[in-house]
Amino acid sequence: MSSKKPGRNDPCPCGSGKKYKVCHATEDRARAAPPAAPAAPLRADLEAAMEVLGDPDVSKLSGALERLADLLTDWGPVPGLRFDVKAFSEHVGKELARLSENADQDASTARRELLVGTVRELGTPAFLASLGAALMAKMSTPGLSAEDRRAIGVGALLASASKRMGKARPEDIPVLDVVFDVQFREWSSRHKELSQKYETLVKGLEEDSLSDEAKEALQQARGGDVAALLKYVQEDPALAERIAREAKERAARVEAWLRASTSPAVFSPEEELWLTCALWEPMQALKNLPAGTEPSVRRDAVTALMRAVKGALDDDFLAGLLDRLREKAKDAADEAAQTAYVDAAIAFEAEPARMTLAALLTARKEAEGRSAEEMVALADLKALTAWTPEAFEPYRALLLSMGLPAAAARIERCQAWLEEHPVKLRAEQV
Repeated sequence: MSSKKPGRNDPCPCGSGKKYKVCHATEDRARAAPPAAPAAPLRADLEAAMEVLGDPDVSKLSGALERLADLLTDWGPVPGLRFDVKAFSEHVGKELARLSENADQDASTARRELLVGTVRELGTPAFLASLGAALMAKMSTPGLSAEDRRAIGVGALLASASKRMGKARPEDIPVLDVVFDVQFREWSSRHKELSQKYETLVKGLEEDSLSDEAKEALQQARGGDVAALLKYVQEDPALAERIAREAKERAARVEAWLRASTSPAVFSPEEELWLTCALWEPMQALKNLPAGTEPSVRRDAVTALMRAVKGALDDDFLAGLLDRLREKAKDAADEAAQTAYVDAAIAFEAEPARMTLAALLTARKEAEGRSAEEMVALADLKALTAWTPEAFEPYRALLLSMGLPAAAARIERCQAWLEEHPVKLRAEQV
């Protein structure tokens, strides 16, 4: 194919049959035009980025790309900074299924093959152009350090340089590797969360009502192949809708049960104290919003509270809560109580933050002590006007003397939290 530039009235090289002047001439002129000179601060950042790219010490480039990966992760899936989400998910899912069939291939080689295949498929010139533009826009974000701006500049230059290099292969453009790594971690995390959620929700269905295919997928999930269950649920809209409906109905039943005056507390005393400590500030911030507060401000306060709830629910907390609910279901005196505890265990496992907040805000009963002495200690704590680490020490020592080291450890968490976040329950009486 001739590299000579066509005349205005010549046929367009694209083969459309139109004259060049009415087909691609305008686009070619735009591509050939030199970019506008950036503002002075931006120019300095880009010059610093160019120095990194031209430095024979490749460790500087590696460090810049690592920093860029951190920034992309912090920013989240912003348009322009990720491959098309749907196309990425479909491609990665299909390729992982294919690669898993090759038992002789080591994990490192398989991952490299997945990366190369993905960036070849999705790292198009159009994507590189949008990536470069998005990164250039991010360079003016307030609060960035010189190191941050230099790393962003490196990514932007690598994305735009591919247009000038012409035949550069996508796998040879390192900024695409960075995008893939960040997006693959996000995809893997979401895939795992969805798998676990679907597995938890399906556990709440009556197995006798499931099809043979659903039962087989559920059995595979119990054997460790949760992906099979996720795939089955996603491919069966009716089952997915049924799971969602039953989950919603179950959560409503549990919330109604929590509100009943006869229902026992679901939290242990130390769990309730920990949640009160960790959530006191965001709960008070939401509670003290004046009437007529802007909806956006109220929404931000609710978001901050939900974020605090999720942060308070560490693995040990959830494991202890779920184990206790399941044990109570086994020991329940009647079928109604057994059903309530089973429902609660499933609901808390599927949506721990939502159900925890529901239990805190709507439950009629507080956690009770396991002995008369513990009940007195809890009453003493709740009678205080402020909570400090020192105020919790007698209760921690009591739990140890009762042979409850895990409960005492949770109170230690409360004490560590109160060092930085003392809780003022009410004004001191004069």
